[in-house]
Order: sequence, then C-alpha cells, then structure tokens
Amino acid sequence: MSAPNRRVFLLSASSAALAGCGSAAEALRVFVYSGGHEQTMREVFAPRFEALTGKRVVFTAGWWEGIAKLKASPAGKPPFDLMITDATQGFPAARDGLFQPIDWANIPHQRDLAPVTLDHWIFRDQLGLPYPDSVMTIASRREIHPRPVRWADLMDGAHTGHLGLYQHFYMSLFTCAAMLADSEGKAGQAHTLVEKATEEVMRFARGQAPRVKLWWKTSADMILALARNEVRLGNMHSPEYIQAIRENPDLLAVVPEKDRAFVQVFWAIPVGTPRKALAEVAINLLFSREMQVEFARRGSATSRIDAARVMAEEDPLWAAIYPHTPEQFGGLRYYPYDRYARDWDDLNDEWQRTVLGG
Repeated sequence: MSAPNRRVFLLSASSAALAGCGSAAEALRVFVYSGGHEQTMREVFAPRFEALTGKRVVFTAGWWEGIAKLKASPAGKPPFDLMITDATQGFPAARDGLFQPIDWANIPHQRDLAPVTLDHWIFRDQLGLPYPDSVMTIASRREIHPRPVRWADLMDGAHTGHLGLYQHFYMSLFTCAAMLADSEGKAGQAHTLVEKATEEVMRFARGQAPRVKLWWKTSADMILALARNEVRLGNMHSPEYIQAIRENPDLLAVVPEKDRAFVQVFWAIPVGTPRKALAEVAINLLFSREMQVEFARRGSATSRIDAARVMAEEDPLWAAIYPHTPEQFGGLRYYPYDRYARDWDDLNDEWQRTVLGG
C-alpha cells in the first residue's frame, strides 16, 4: 500500500473509532495470551493503535480463564472489548451467544488473508476472525544423533525417560496419533486415526506415557527443561520455541511435512461492549501487513501470504516451520477440534486418568 493511501486509511479508521466509541479518555480492554503474545501486543500493537486512534489499550493476560471471566461477568457488562480465544473454548462460547457479529466491511484487511484460514463457520457467522497460530513442533537438543526428523523418531528406545510432552490431550493425543501413523508407514493419516480410531490412539498414548519424563504445562517449562538437558526431545508450541532457538544454539526444531497441525485461534468481540467500533479498528490493524510481519518476526504464524513471503525471505527457520506459499496454505490443517468437541469431557477425563495418572 502506498504511503498516501495508508494515511487515508489510518485517518478514516481513526475517525470511525472516535465517532463510535465516546471520549478519547476511554480505553480498549483487550484479553491476550500470557507470554510472547502479550509482549508483542504491548510492544508492537499498543503503540500503533494508540497513535492511530488516540485511545489507550488496557491488557488482561491469561489463558483459558478469559472465557470463564466473560461468562461470570454481568449481562451486558463484559470485562473485555476484544479478546483472543481458541477453538477449545471459543467455539462453545460462540455457540452460547457470548460474541457479537463483526461487520466485515469495517475489517478490509480480512480480504488479504489466505482463504483457507477463513473457511470456517466462526468467520461465516461473523463471530470471529480465525487464523493459524502455533504448529505442532518436534523440539530437541541439537546434539542428538541421529537427529529426529519425523514423529516416529520419538519412539526410539534411546529416548525413553527423556521425553517431554504437553499435558493437554488436544495436542499430545494428536502427537501420539502422528507417532503411531508414522510408525505404521501411514504418515499423514493422524487426523484419520483420531477421527476413526480414537481409542486405539488413546491406548497407544497409555503405552507411551511411562517413557515421558516431563508433562509440561507451559512452553517456558519445556524450553527450560531442554536447555538444562533434563529432557532431550518432545512436542512443542512453535512461537515461543522459535524465539528460544534464536537465543540458544543447543536447541533444534523440526516440523515434519506430514501431519502438521495448527492451533486455531480467533479474535472476537464480546456481546455488550460499548466499544465495538473501536474493537473492529483494532482487529483490522492486527491483520495489516505491517503488524503481521512484526508478529511473525516474533515467532508467530501469519495468515497473510504477503507477510509470510517477507518472513520466509528473512528467516529460513521460520520458513521451515510455517506456510508461506499458496500451495502450503492450501494444505493447512488444524488439530481435530470437531472430533474432540463431540466427546470433549470424556476424552479429557480418560486422558487425565489413564495417561497422565496411569
């Protein structure tokens, strides 16, 4: 976008926000994820948003408690004007009517996103702007030989007692499905296994559980354990890990081509906020090319192909992990959230009792 056009856009967006959101003293209340996401929002988003609109931003950082806080708030008085959430909690919240429709005419940058990332009911129903975030990554120490390059490599007996896996089933059950599929010469069929042979994958996970040294709770836990050589390899969220690799040459990341799975997150506007127009300005800014490049430089994926191309040219590590061509975006897949949603409580209970507690 040329500089004059960009200035016109910024001025018009700012005017729309100010007209619809009251006095300049009001602040946009935003729920963000703790850690790297929060830091990027504070360092990159907030200054640009405040320059654009003249409004402050007040952040609340956390994880899944964001939806709990929204549900507990008085009717018509949400604690946030804008929030990030994920498929595990955000989709049920959307079905329960906690989010209000977004006017896509006020989010022109949604037209710049890869169509596959918007091909979802949450977007079609105007309840959120979804995008791919973390991709399931093999994290390991660099000195391991042979280096792990595929999910079946986690089954090598030499790694027994040295594995680190995420404690939540939505990711690690899929990791086990990828390991099982790859070990049977069926790499690329992990989604099918979870969908059609869930109990077989759960039994496999129970068999692998004694080999796990650390069921990590946060990315920082796993990064620290790897850095201290307390674990050698395992699964990992990509954004924080990319940052860790840049700072620690002892660490290595691989995302096998087969059975890639992304976390699906989305931005939503809670029902009842008096700052809906301002929240829409914020969403549009978040998906501008400039902002998406800045988020990607800090380890995130992006659903803008133009921003992805910039990052792929800048950073070979980023390019090896995230899609950056139309062909790669065409093959993008998320964790099997729809399958999980059908039996969420039962799957979570079985995972807790028989895998983590076994």
